[in-house]
Amino acid sequence: MKEFRVFLPNEPGQLANVGEALSKQGVNILTVAAIGAVNPAVALVVDEEDKARVVLEGLSLSFEEVELLTLNVPNRPGELSNFAKKLGDAKINIESIYLLEASGEEAKVALTVSDVVRAREVLGI
Repeated sequence: MKEFRVFLPNEPGQLANVGEALSKQGVNILTVAAIGAVNPAVALVVDEEDKARVVLEGLSLSFEEVELLTLNVPNRPGELSNFAKKLGDAKINIESIYLLEASGEEAKVALTVSDVVRAREVLGI
């Protein structure tokens, strides 16, 4: 699974343009996050990565693709700190994090990190 980090001009309607172009190609956005007022970056996780790549290239947008790790954790207080501490103790930085879904007893979390190989080892995934 990949995270697409899309760098958009700080102008009204830019996110709408990306969403419309993706939808026209049948790409569903599974989760989205954005931060930054001066140099906005939108992080997208989609169901059709190859199609999304073509769409973003067609829009002439600057973007990066980053490997996204997923893990299932108990849906209860303290779980974020549990896996974040393991990564921190191993000197692995969390670059982005998403809650993909949560229901009942379990939550599915996705994250990008500074060292994917070591993170897999530390988290046992």
